[in-house]
Amino acid sequence: MELPASHRLPLSWLLEAASPPIQYRALAEAAPESARDPELLATLRQAVFDYKPAHAIARKQRDSGLWGGNLIGPGPLKAFGWKEAGTVFQYRRLLELGWPPDQRPFRLTERFLFRLLSRDESPELLVEFQRPAKGDPGFALWVRQTFREAAAAALARAGHAEDPRLRGAAHRIASDIVMFLRGELVEKAFRKAQGKTVLDPLAYPPTLFSMEMLAFLPVLQRERAGFVERLGHYLSTPAPRRAFWVLAGRKLLKPLFVILGDPL
Repeated sequence: MELPASHRLPLSWLLEAASPPIQYRALAEAAPESARDPELLATLRQAVFDYKPAHAIARKQRDSGLWGGNLIGPGPLKAFGWKEAGTVFQYRRLLELGWPPDQRPFRLTERFLFRLLSRDESPELLVEFQRPAKGDPGFALWVRQTFREAAAAALARAGHAEDPRLRGAAHRIASDIVMFLRGELVEKAFRKAQGKTVLDPLAYPPTLFSMEMLAFLPVLQRERAGFVERLGHYLSTPAPRRAFWVLAGRKLLKPLFVILGDPL
């Protein structure tokens, strides 16, 4: 299939029919510079700041910088103890709604996210999994790895691509995935445990978080071109059809974020 070399932006229709965040981002990020009326852009920027759904999200943020008492919950899910969307997804939502990343809600959260990248072993960084991780070092390791990827994805989306803390974490994550793609587990990723088919705990496949991180780090894509090519090949192969669990320490978890090839 041949992809078009250019796309037409229906700017006039968006400015009539879309919500303020879409109007603002279409004009500020997608429209050609010649079409960016400074006065209209300033009006739309203010409309984004006044947008009630964004304020509703910001008001829910705690003084710690977290939302919902959890880090990676996309929404309510009893199996994980999530009652509402968590920090990474609310942080991302505010970015998508057009709030600039220098606003106070982002700064509060980023202090916490950068601590996750620093390999800080404080129990409080386990957030919603602090209690179940106690006495289960394997589960705690899974939590810290997953949180590190989620933090890297959020910070990359927020424009921190040049921060050495993010760059270092991103290269470590990419290297771990490379080891998986080059190893035997890429072909034999499953084993039996607790009477279930589980992803081998030593496997480190790509996840929704690591792929989001990579998408917002074009410099990393250029620096690790071989990795990107190998990853593309892996993601183009059909994903396994069998049901499986993630074995994290002694716990069996639903594979919410794991990507094992092309699911389509």
